[in-house]
Amino acid sequence: MSKVILAVDQSTSGTKALLFDTNGQLIAKTDAPHKQHYPQPGWVEHDAEEIYQNTLAVIDELLRANPEQQNSIHCLSITNQRETFVVFDKATGEPLHNAIVWQCRRGEPLCQQLITAGHDVMV
Repeated sequence: MSKVILAVDQSTSGTKALLFDTNGQLIAKTDAPHKQHYPQPGWVEHDAEEIYQNTLAVIDELLRANPEQQNSIHCLSITNQRETFVVFDKATGEPLHNAIVWQCRRGEPLCQQLITAGHDVMV
């Protein structure tokens, strides 16, 4: 049996699991949306635990729907939102707060202060 690539795409609106053959052709795909949280105007957050559980669920769904591919996974590829971040408790591994999404504007005042202070190259 030929090898396949399992890809997980964690986007701003949801989680996708995809299977590709080694030529890059899509074999199968599944996805699950996640909630957007807006605790204040301009703030955007995601529940990190929801994202984690969605990741497990879409991979499970994809592999259950394609059982012939389960033992053919050659590698895992992960894409994500890059600037979104979450802080975890070192002892428990649990998220300390919702993920702060790349769209969130709460850091804008600090960035403006840095620009005004002449650090615009760093911002």
